[in-house]
Amino acid sequence: MSNLSVTLNGKIGNLFLNFEHHFKNDGITILYGPNGSGKTTIISALGGFINNLETRILFNGSEIHDIDKYPPNKRPFGIMFQNPILFEHLTVEENLDFVLKRNQLNTQNKSLISKEYLINQLELNSLLKRSPENLSGGEKLRVVLARTILKHPNYLFLDEPMSDLDIKYKAKLLVFLKDFNKKFKIPILYITHSIEEISQIGDQIVLIKDGKKIDSGSVSNILNRSSFVDLTGKFESSSILEGIVSRHDKNLHITTLDLNGQKLVVPGLPGKLNDILRVRIRSRDILLSSSRLKTQITENELQGLISSIEIEKNSAFSELVIVLKNFKNNKKKQKLRARITTYNLKNKKLLIDDTVFIYVSSVSIDRQAYQSK
Repeated sequence: MSNLSVTLNGKIGNLFLNFEHHFKNDGITILYGPNGSGKTTIISALGGFINNLETRILFNGSEIHDIDKYPPNKRPFGIMFQNPILFEHLTVEENLDFVLKRNQLNTQNKSLISKEYLINQLELNSLLKRSPENLSGGEKLRVVLARTILKHPNYLFLDEPMSDLDIKYKAKLLVFLKDFNKKFKIPILYITHSIEEISQIGDQIVLIKDGKKIDSGSVSNILNRSSFVDLTGKFESSSILEGIVSRHDKNLHITTLDLNGQKLVVPGLPGKLNDILRVRIRSRDILLSSSRLKTQITENELQGLISSIEIEKNSAFSELVIVLKNFKNNKKKQKLRARITTYNLKNKKLLIDDTVFIYVSSVSIDRQAYQSK
């Protein structure tokens, strides 16, 4: 497993960078922050492309920040920046073969990640004889991703890799990255502005603003914190729930998840029976009641306890964090963030530690954010 600790200090343009973090040695870590917060600068420094910062990089116990000793081509990282670049005078297949010939890294993954595997998984067969000038932006992206992986990195850095993809192929590629991470045990540091991408593939997330880390932790926890909501804005606040696929109804095209003894009905037929499925629910799509409704108005009724209440100043709204009841008596707690009017909060006399009934329409559940674990 790959251990990566990073300390970066200094000024780049108008940005003062003061960043320190120990990255997880598995899974997919999201680096998230507003434009100009330093995300690309961080992976550029890790890759050895920036040399005017105070830098300390520890990778698997070795210091590799000395650019003279560890130039970019000798670092055990694979980096894919936002604008994919290929050798224009070579075909797609020649671009891939060039990397294989130049690859000097000796890792345990070298014999496992084959060119054929990537061509198949990224659907490159029809592109192999074409030149880069005849590729669309999305096609170039897939080729550059394959080329980056063929370097057999011990850590993969991806800077907003989905920007030129349509929704359908983006979903495919996100599933590929998650499966690739599991299969080859290569950790990924992933930069994105998309909450759907965070929800689908992120395991850990690091929040940065103005060059500084402001929070970090598991995606499911961070999405429920004010630190994340402050960056995204209240309108996009949301939560991630994980449930076990307990039933498919192929006639109605719906799936039932078991959330620690509570049921959640979602549209479509994602996952297989007993798979763990991750679902994103927007805070603004939740209806709350202090008592069970006699007539259920949505497919889903959940129960929980209010753990915190935030009444916004100069706004009509309040945000509540609700801990879902666990009817299976295990230790796992799941949380939902609900956004309601302060009028509704006062009218229903909702208080911390109150039991509430939560109603969520399946129509509002973000299908692009499904992810089987």
